[in-house]
Amino acid sequence: MKKLRPWLLLAVIIGVGILVSFLAARPESLISTDHVALIELSGTISYEGSPISLFGSPLTPERVKEMVEYVSQDPSAKAVVLFINSPGGSAVASEEIYQALKELSEEKVVVSYIAEYGASGGYYIALAGDVIMASPHSLTGSVGAISILINYYELMERLGVKAETFKSGSMKDIGNPWREMTEEERELMQSMIDSIAKLFEQRVREERGDKVKDWDEVLSARPYTGTQALEAGLIDRVGTLEEAIELARELAGLPEDAPAEWVRPKAPSLLEILLGGTARGHLKLSYEVLMMWPLPSLPEPYELVLASCPGAKS
Repeated sequence: MKKLRPWLLLAVIIGVGILVSFLAARPESLISTDHVALIELSGTISYEGSPISLFGSPLTPERVKEMVEYVSQDPSAKAVVLFINSPGGSAVASEEIYQALKELSEEKVVVSYIAEYGASGGYYIALAGDVIMASPHSLTGSVGAISILINYYELMERLGVKAETFKSGSMKDIGNPWREMTEEERELMQSMIDSIAKLFEQRVREERGDKVKDWDEVLSARPYTGTQALEAGLIDRVGTLEEAIELARELAGLPEDAPAEWVRPKAPSLLEILLGGTARGHLKLSYEVLMMWPLPSLPEPYELVLASCPGAKS
């Protein structure tokens, strides 16, 4: 038996990948029974290929919009629970996701549920819900912005390493780690952070209003447990995911036995994996203001195990 030529073997692999991708891309059959849609919003908030996405699987505006569109077009999805487990991330991506979820809340009942983390950008996107519920032991709040710049100037000076920078304007290399920052640059960076934080504050004021007990404390950007966040007025209730589902049923006028169905980000297709479509690409220079708590780290890989919920199908 003759061996397949390399080019023919490659063509077969690509052909199979295209077929699988086509089948995977077809919309799933909509559930005819009135139900609660559970949208999973887990991970660091960023754009695909952003440096922030190096800290784990990203929660991108593109993926969120796909899930929102799917639920929005499903007439039998009478209510939505946003399952949020995010420490935050990009300020720009957080605002974009918030706007997408806010549009969904104008069409359907939306309950935000904060599981383990709903801090900073994770809390930002939770604001889109009609009601915010959290696990009593979750970490949430951290209303503010942060940007961390690492400077190697003194270390490089001791090693005798020098870097020459050629620029068209005095602020063109702001944040350059190879030299000391000037006071003017520090003031500019702080003004940008304050501007980002101001929009975050505005969103919290729009959605929470008089519910917040102490604005000075909240705007210190401190994190809260779910129980503390309830006392501070940042959330409406503490409870379990099942209780959030029950609340969504109640607000939408659904029966107690109405099912709940998960809506998760689409997994990469075989073709995307074969052609490297999910690769992160090069770590490119970009302007990113982080709204993340705790600060980014590189933890050991872990698997989020969702608690089993009666009536919720995977």
